[in-house]
Amino acid sequence: MSAFLSNLEPTRTRIDWQLLQEERWKRMRGIMKDEGIDAIFTNVVDSVIYLTGWPKHRTSVYPGAYGTLFLQDDVPPVLFCSEGDAGGMLADMMYPDIRVTPPWNAKWMPVIDKALSDYGLKKKNIGIENRMPAGLYNNIVNTFDKVNFVNAVPAINRSRAVKNAEEIKAYEHTVSLVECGINAAIDAAKNSWSQYTEIDIGTIGMVELLNRGCTGPDIWVVSGERAAPVRRYSTDKIVRAGEMCVIDGPGSFNGFRSEFARTVWTGGKPSKQQKKIYQTVYQSLEEAKKIMKPGTKTSALEKACLKPVKEAKLEKWYGGYPYTGHGIGIRAEAFNVTARYKEMDTVLEEGMILNLEPAIWQDGVGGCRIEDTYLVTKKGCRVLSRSPYDDDLLG
Repeated sequence: MSAFLSNLEPTRTRIDWQLLQEERWKRMRGIMKDEGIDAIFTNVVDSVIYLTGWPKHRTSVYPGAYGTLFLQDDVPPVLFCSEGDAGGMLADMMYPDIRVTPPWNAKWMPVIDKALSDYGLKKKNIGIENRMPAGLYNNIVNTFDKVNFVNAVPAINRSRAVKNAEEIKAYEHTVSLVECGINAAIDAAKNSWSQYTEIDIGTIGMVELLNRGCTGPDIWVVSGERAAPVRRYSTDKIVRAGEMCVIDGPGSFNGFRSEFARTVWTGGKPSKQQKKIYQTVYQSLEEAKKIMKPGTKTSALEKACLKPVKEAKLEKWYGGYPYTGHGIGIRAEAFNVTARYKEMDTVLEEGMILNLEPAIWQDGVGGCRIEDTYLVTKKGCRVLSRSPYDDDLLG
């Protein structure tokens, strides 16, 4: 097991993947102990990746292909895998306990029953995620009626919200790869002069991501009238000079997913109102940065972003709803940055990584989103995304 985790990425020795996973286990088990959870069973892909480190190279794997039984006791997690992957995984012995599941969740009960029996869990407190497929969730609850099942989502979200030092290294590397794709798309948009369509520009960015080893690229591009109100998908519309062009989208690497957005000016002279929109969105992020530190509530971040928008009298076109930002790691994650839903309010802690993405989509003028990624530090924050802002609109 140790050799498997430590050798997953031998060319990037600055990230200790084994330590990264061990620190996740330590944090998760501490939270489980606090909440009286003896084990967690899930087949939600991003949670399986978090708890086991697999299948982090295949974040788009179909739901139900993998699962895990993660114990509060200091033992390796049980990994469930489909028959299609079983041969190689058993040969590599990625974990000491790998169990093969049929391709249909309805047929999983005997396999789960054996695992619960082997680890003495049939009368214990087991967390399962309500994000699991409804059929599997209901089947488990109804089959094992002596088990006390609890919703594991709050505990898993709590664990995932704060990143350990190795996770932060791995995430910043992922951001740097996604920057390459966003920067390639920016260059195409600013220098195209009607050479490219929205699809072309997005594709240029995604090809760069693939060349850098990313999986699951999904850059979308909108320009001109299609950005106000926004349509979050690319078309064969030609990106022409004199337009605001929004470039947004993610890529994944080794189980981490980075995304952020830029708005660029495509050429010519922008109007005063177009500059006003861009500068207001930029100032929204600057206001949020001033208060981003441990102890700040996420609701306060949205209010800070809205302050320049209200002062500019652009609130009618604010495009930051239903939330202005979100946590991020393996995917866009809980928590959400919103002041409208009190139950989602979260206090920032050192080690959290989040995105803020204020936007303004003004009919007849143009649309702007600037999205950045932030690491909450001991006394403030650090911006992780470094793609350039647009000097034509900012100046």
